Order: sequence, then structure tokens, then C-alpha cells
Amino acid sequence: MAAGDLAPALAALHEVTVELRGTFLTPAAPGLAAVAAPAGSGGAGEFTIEDVPPGDYVLVIMRPGYLTRCMNVTVPGQGSGDVELAPPGADPMDDGAFVLWWGDCDGDLAVGDGDILMMQGLWNASANDARYDPACDLDANGRVDNSDALMLMERYGYSAGDYAGAGDVDFQSGQGIAGSTAKLALTQGCAYRVPVTARNAASFAGKQVTVTYDQTALKLITAAEQAYGTYASAGAIPGSGATVASAAPGTIVLTFEADIPQGGTWTGLITIIKFEALKNGATTVLIE
Repeated sequence: MAAGDLAPALAALHEVTVELRGTFLTPAAPGLAAVAAPAGSGGAGEFTIEDVPPGDYVLVIMRPGYLTRCMNVTVPGQGSGDVELAPPGADPMDDGAFVLWWGDCDGDLAVGDGDILMMQGLWNASANDARYDPACDLDANGRVDNSDALMLMERYGYSAGDYAGAGDVDFQSGQGIAGSTAKLALTQGCAYRVPVTARNAASFAGKQVTVTYDQTALKLITAAEQAYGTYASAGAIPGSGATVASAAPGTIVLTFEADIPQGGTWTGLITIIKFEALKNGATTVLIE
């Protein structure tokens, strides 16, 4: 659905933002970001960023629920005039435009199990209730339903590095266990699942994850839902390669013992933390 066809309030939640960053993980300098405006049909849009200093940048294109698209660009010296950006390569999907792939609900730059779990936790949420998250409403019709699940599975296994031109982007500073913030719209008594993922991890030795949450809003059920048990106190989690190093109200610390062959890397879902909502409202879970 084209952004121009959406009600203004809903369209604002599904905006496409564009930034020119010094590196992938460096926030864009003031003035080097824009929101793509609808243009034409089929969801097409266009953007303009003015007065860009000469230099090398990473073009970052983002939309909630979609894989972030990146490529390296160079802005030449003064007097060069306008620079029109176009996707590199010969991907037939692009057809001269920067096409975005859907399915990255949790924003970890890959479409996988964590996105499925996040969508399941918001199933049937509509734009009129507090549980709604545009990152799970992939077709932007105002409800999280079967059409969104089908879209997600179309891109299952894809990552941001699969886009044409993304192979030259330096994602190295994003190696290891991925820190993130999960934003939850709570309904009292409902269960919520927060995935912990790793991207290009070379080793888990000496690493840990600290998960911080509001204990008045969430009750920890288990630190490893995929192990089908309740692990909400300190101790090893059988069969998972994970250990709850410490557990206190509002904070849980996890360590991981999986071996990665020297010279290799691993990307995937480490564990799923399950909570129960103690009240209605919004809260965040911080993974560090």
C-alpha cells in the first residue's frame, strides 16, 4: 500500500527515513537525514538531502519492519551540483529504485525466528490499540495478521547484507551479541517474548548479556523459552549453552558457552526471554 493512500496518523508510523552517516553505526550529523515523500504509485517515494559536505558516507534507508538498506556513497567536492543516487548492480527487483525487503520486525538486520516471535506476540493488534507496533504490520493495513506473516516468510533468511551494494558496507563494528531495545505495548496478563541475537560473532568467551526491564510492568517467566522450561533464577539452562549468571528483580545477566571454530563467525538467535505483563501500558526491555 502506498504511503500516500494511508490515513495521515498511520502513514507517519510507516515513514521511510534516509540518512547519510559517517559509518554504519554513527548517527547522521544534523541536516543529513530526510523522510521520503510519497511519489507516484505502488509505495514509491523520493528524498532530497541538501548541502551535504564532500566526503564518504554510508547511505542508510529505514522503514519499520523492513530490512535496513545500506550502500557506500561518495559526495564529490564543491561545485559538483546535484548527486542522484541509484542502487548498484542489476537486481531486477530494484528497477532503478531502492526497493526495501520486509520482515525485520525486531530490527536486528536479518529476517528470522525473532521476527516471527515478535509478530506472534502482537497478533491481531490494530492501529487503534496500545499493543500495535508498525514494525509487525508489514503491509501497513492497520492490523497484524496473516498477510503480514506471509510477507515475513517470503523474506525469511534474508539479511541487510544481501542487498545489492551492501557487500562493501563495513558492518564490523556490529559484530558480536547485538544490543537492542525492545519496545512493548502491554496488555495485562499477556505473554511477551524478547529475542536475544548475535551477528557475526567470532567468540562468546568472556561475553555476557545484561537484560534490564521494569519489574513493575513485567514478570520474568523464563530466560530460555525455546528450552521449554522455567529458568528465572541463577543456574545453567540445560541444552541451550546459556547460563543465568544472576537474576534480580528488573535485571538478568546471561552468559553463553557455545564454541565457534577459530576463524569462523556465527549469526542467529541465542535465546528468547519470556515475560508476563503485570499491567497495561508501554515499556521497554534493554539488552546490553
